Amino acid sequence: MSLFQSMFGIGSLAAQDAPGASAPVGETESVRRIAARLGALPPERARFVAAFAYLLARAARADLVISDLEAAEMARLISETGDIDPETGALVVSLAASRVEGYGATDDYLVTREFKAISTPEQRSHLIRCCLLVAAADADIDAQESWLVNRIAEELDVPRADLNRIRDEFTDRIAGLAEVRRLRAEAGSPVAPAAAPTTAAPEAAAVPKPAPELPEGVRIEQVFLAEVPYTPEAPRLRPALRPQHLARLLRLRLQGRIIEAGGTADFEKAVLLVRAASEAEVLEMIADDVYTSGGVWHSPRVVGYGRVVPAD
Repeated sequence: MSLFQSMFGIGSLAAQDAPGASAPVGETESVRRIAARLGALPPERARFVAAFAYLLARAARADLVISDLEAAEMARLISETGDIDPETGALVVSLAASRVEGYGATDDYLVTREFKAISTPEQRSHLIRCCLLVAAADADIDAQESWLVNRIAEELDVPRADLNRIRDEFTDRIAGLAEVRRLRAEAGSPVAPAAAPTTAAPEAAAVPKPAPELPEGVRIEQVFLAEVPYTPEAPRLRPALRPQHLARLLRLRLQGRIIEAGGTADFEKAVLLVRAASEAEVLEMIADDVYTSGGVWHSPRVVGYGRVVPAD
């Protein structure tokens, strides 16, 4: 029995499943579709491998692209986990990537919840390590990839101490980690005094010199635009968390760190304009919100944003 078989309990799953069982089962359509391509495996084992593959693809596509190197690493991990041949592993990667691309907005949270229900704490921790292995396959782990792996760990209830231990293996590959730690050390506390915040207006990034083509009296403030989708569970979970969430947003706005924040009328996503020194800092701010830990927000996207303001 391989290390992966032992760690993921594949042998015991196989022993529990009756020969000739019916088609693989799963709570979500994505898991069912992927598991259906693993018909040679016992149903519950196929379900486990399918959810595992989907979550690897979710982590790999944090930057909207799954590279060839990431796909190869996914195929290796899936083949070892499911004890399947490389050709089938590659097929599962392709299907999982397609499901994440086409249905991630609705299935990301649901598949993660399903994996949590059918896995042990050890299996969940190992999945997080595999997600980081995939993210690190072709380059450094960027801020978006790092944040998304953290988010998956939170959804799986991986203890923070375990997550930190796993991330320590990848410290030299996680871009911006040292910078985020420096900013936190300078801030001293997530609730800073109402005076000008540490990261409100970095000279080089947030207040660039006016470009020659700008008319007199106009400058462009470089900030960040964050779009944070609501989870399918948001309508049920949001009311109890809303007072704490809004109080924090107001506090950050009074500090000057948040310029604007609100939700779209169709209840699809929240939109924030944030002053920060880096994209990583914005992702950390979102990760620390009760809406994220409480299952209302997931999978944020952060981009630089040029804000037209009067020149000083």
